[in-house]
Amino acid sequence: RVFDLIDERALTKSEIRQFCLILFGESQFDGVPDPSVDWPGFLNDVERMVQKEKPVWDPLKKASLPWIDTRRLNRLYGDSDGCGLGCVVM
Repeated sequence: RVFDLIDERALTKSEIRQFCLILFGESQFDGVPDPSVDWPGFLNDVERMVQKEKPVWDPLKKASLPWIDTRRLNRLYGDSDGCGLGCVVM
């Protein structure tokens, strides 16, 4: 279901967690904090997982890029009041 939502609306932080869990696998997600409670910890763990994966080809930018643009993800979700604006998946 979360894959259907990506192009329809901004994902919530819990949906981002669910998406990343599917993307990286349950074994990688053991101990990853809830992004609604500990965004910096969640982002740090996602960055670690992204670095382990080979880049993927982005046909729009015509370049190999990380699976998730964690800097942009943090800009959109890492605000001080906890409200998210959107999700960017590369």
